[in-house]
Amino acid sequence: MTPASLVLELVERVWNGGDLDALPEYYAATFEHDGRMRTLDELRASLEDDAQTWAGSSYVILDCVAGDDAVALRWRASSTHVGPWGPVPTTGRKVEWTGVHFFRVQDGRIVAVHSLADRFTKARQLGVQMTPELPFED
Repeated sequence: MTPASLVLELVERVWNGGDLDALPEYYAATFEHDGRMRTLDELRASLEDDAQTWAGSSYVILDCVAGDDAVALRWRASSTHVGPWGPVPTTGRKVEWTGVHFFRVQDGRIVAVHSLADRFTKARQLGVQMTPELPFED
């Protein structure tokens, strides 16, 4: 399996399908996630917590660029807000946002992932009013 096919299968099976039992088929036992080492158990717990906030999540791949050991995805997601998101109470609203993930693959498993999502757009769709606490000073 190529790095690209591994990551694209992960998106369909885990991100869209919710098959958390499949995580060991895609990730190394420990891997770097946004600058810190994580375990599969930590990833699973994080995804389970996320499912308490977002229901019916669906990811569409907009772009996929891959090399010998790296894959970059640009995606669009949609989901329904069914639980508190930080200080934001449950709204029941459906939201859509975009993001990117950068994966590094070795020996058929993901060993590093870095991600960035447009949380500002997500928050605005939930009705969050964002204003600075103090005026900006030069």
